[in-house]
Amino acid sequence: MFPILFSIGPVHLFSFSVFLIAAWLVFSFVFWKLLRAEAAEEERIFDLTFYATLAALAGGRLGFVLFHRDLFVNDWLAAAALWVVPGLSLYGALIAGLATCIVLSRSYRVRLGQVLDSIALAFPAALIVGKIGSLLDGSEVGIAASLPWAVSFVGHVGLRHPVQLYEIVFLILVLVAVWLLGKRGERNKWPYGLVGIWFVLLFSVGEFALEFLKESPVYWGLRANQWVLVALFAEGLGAFYVRGGGREKIRPMVANLKRSIYAKFSKRRPDGTAKAS
Repeated sequence: MFPILFSIGPVHLFSFSVFLIAAWLVFSFVFWKLLRAEAAEEERIFDLTFYATLAALAGGRLGFVLFHRDLFVNDWLAAAALWVVPGLSLYGALIAGLATCIVLSRSYRVRLGQVLDSIALAFPAALIVGKIGSLLDGSEVGIAASLPWAVSFVGHVGLRHPVQLYEIVFLILVLVAVWLLGKRGERNKWPYGLVGIWFVLLFSVGEFALEFLKESPVYWGLRANQWVLVALFAEGLGAFYVRGGGREKIRPMVANLKRSIYAKFSKRRPDGTAKAS
């Protein structure tokens, strides 16, 4: 692990901080480029990025404080002091930033669907960079493992799953899948936002599985982040049902399923008498 990239006297340059800033730059550039290609006004794009960034920082910190209350029992003022007790919640930042984009997109007259489709490519690209910083910093610790590619984390005994590496590989696959879905959507004239919905579904399922390999508190049988991912998946599924033509696709499937099930039950007994209700 390399939590400190280099030091100049008493000044330390932390790897996670550097890659976090780099991740934000990647997100901002890709987000701007994709929305600009859809003829969105640059001023509106910058406003969305600015306010979503502020909301993501606040949401990320709030999420971290809520799930690590033991760190702030003796000094709740430290919750606002990121430099005293460092820590951010990825999913708190994602939810807060996404909610801000949803609310402001209408005010700024930017298509919400275009915003979601842009996030679908910008977010995993930025998160790949952020996960590299997390791997160098050792801020996310995997469960114990006896694997040839397992790594040793500072302050933790034994070998651990390098979950950040797993996530990087997964996010690259998601990025490729979203890009291919975007190309297909352009050819088939999909409604705006459908690619973004597919990203939420793919991301939620994959990250849910990877959370089992992380050391984190368990609540009611699942890890805290997994409950957030379940909620994200449910929202994505609901959005797909409404926005992605799910009603037209799912209702016939359910109707056919009902017919196939009920067709197995005879309405009359073999002896010809009516079946009792």
